Amino acid sequence: MPDYIADLRALIGHRPVNLMGACGLIRDPQGRLLLQRLAGRDVWALPGGLCELGEPPLATLQREVWEETALTVQAATLLDLLTTPLRTVPGGDQAHFYTAIYRVDAWHGTPVPDGVEGVELAFFGPEALPALRGQPGEYARAWLGGHRGHEL
Repeated sequence: MPDYIADLRALIGHRPVNLMGACGLIRDPQGRLLLQRLAGRDVWALPGGLCELGEPPLATLQREVWEETALTVQAATLLDLLTTPLRTVPGGDQAHFYTAIYRVDAWHGTPVPDGVEGVELAFFGPEALPALRGQPGEYARAWLGGHRGHEL
């Protein structure tokens, strides 16, 4: 969680806030999707996270992908903006989440998990997707299944 959110929570407690984030659909040359297995959980997720204060979503995508995978995002296209109804997270904080979903069109590097948020990185085809976290995971499953065999 970005530091500014902890500072904000110290002022407002558990009251609702809007939180913006970004995540990326990163594919290898075979069209498989890059996912990270989250630390301490038996679930996989797209690389991504919450925006820092004043940080544009594309910059968030680039920073989070670098931090979580050691990949450099060279080009990305905004596909959608996902929204959630008011949610209460563990600990009692309330938030509406807004997640920019990007298709990463060009990237460079070798995927390496950060060992903090993610403990494993792997590419998956549509027929082999593991359990995915949340609304971005549902979007990724539908998107990958709908684009099988198509050049994007």
